Amino acid sequence: MNSLSNESSNAFAHHLTIDMQYRPGTNKLITGLNRQKLTPIIAVRFGIISPTVVSWLYQTNRHQALEHLNKLVKEGLLVLVKTHRCNDGRIYVPTYSAAKYAEQLTGIQTYFRSKANPQLSFNHNTVMHDLINAFVLLRGIHNWQTDESYNPFWQGFVTEKEFKRITKKDVRNIDGLVQESDGALVAIEVEHSFKNKTTRRQILLKYLCAIKAGYYGKVFLVSHSLDILNDAKRLNNQIIDELTSASQNKYKKEYLSDEDAALLKTNIIYRTKFCSEINDLFYQ
Repeated sequence: MNSLSNESSNAFAHHLTIDMQYRPGTNKLITGLNRQKLTPIIAVRFGIISPTVVSWLYQTNRHQALEHLNKLVKEGLLVLVKTHRCNDGRIYVPTYSAAKYAEQLTGIQTYFRSKANPQLSFNHNTVMHDLINAFVLLRGIHNWQTDESYNPFWQGFVTEKEFKRITKKDVRNIDGLVQESDGALVAIEVEHSFKNKTTRRQILLKYLCAIKAGYYGKVFLVSHSLDILNDAKRLNNQIIDELTSASQNKYKKEYLSDEDAALLKTNIIYRTKFCSEINDLFYQ
């Protein structure tokens, strides 16, 4: 698995090394320039951005976040789309100019499909999920200890769009891929709703295939709800136990060895830390 993991690291290397840390400048001019560079990159990598994400990241109020985003609209880098599907009532999507700008800043070719109607450039049904996902991946980069020393949870990330484009079609798409300080690759999955047992079983088996193929070594499940995470853990453990039992005839084709079962139980981690932060930011 190590060689395959190295292959995966190499495939994702360019995206994992994009500097996504926000650094305030020594004066307002430099701070503004830093924000003007980072915001379009975020919008391009995730496909959308919102005032809530901007306000949290740059530690500004809503009015200042809107000013910043609307300035980028005037510069032709973002387009405003009003939607009732998110807490802000609006999101901003990148333009072709933003894609080219991000490509220039990151040195990575950006795939951009232009839509005449900006409403068609994102999935309305997953807006809140996608914004929470953007927050989680960025939050892992922006972490400081109580003594104000910088201590990120991960060094870099690959977004859902990027992962899907890089990997094979038979690999289950994930919400994000992050690289920890020791180089380990971890899948991020945002659990936004309760799932039934059949769906969870299918997802578990796909996690197992991806882990054994070396795409990543662990899976972090995050959510705004402790109840959703607890339910996911309960169902996942129940399913794993059922699939390791030879007496469960209806699951024989999906039978798990004790080694596979241990692999899943050990490497699926339920990250409760983000629950209160997501709730405070998106649901208050």
